Amino acid sequence: MKRIKLFENFNSNITNLIDLFEENDFNVHLFEQDNMQCAEIETWTDGGVNMIVTLIPFTKEKFIEYVDNFDIDTEIDLYRQDKSYKNRFTIRESLRDFSNYMEKLKKIVEEI
Repeated sequence: MKRIKLFENFNSNITNLIDLFEENDFNVHLFEQDNMQCAEIETWTDGGVNMIVTLIPFTKEKFIEYVDNFDIDTEIDLYRQDKSYKNRFTIRESLRDFSNYMEKLKKIVEEI
């Protein structure tokens, strides 16, 4: 389906959010749930960690809520449970990688 046809039913807020995320190297996967437009946005940290965020509904407020609740320590604890991740990243590298990711998120919030 062509992009223009896909956007015919979207309001400008959703279209602007899609553009903003795509300009910041996120893939945007749209879906509908409970009659709401929702999205999974996907990007990678500088170290190559795949970050997928589900936004229900797909609004700037939900993204800001995600950023406000993002906890670097929790993410490091979660990923370091995986042996291959633990072998690939030192704690210092994990901290740097997720700190850089957090800065990327904050930059997007400033642009919203």
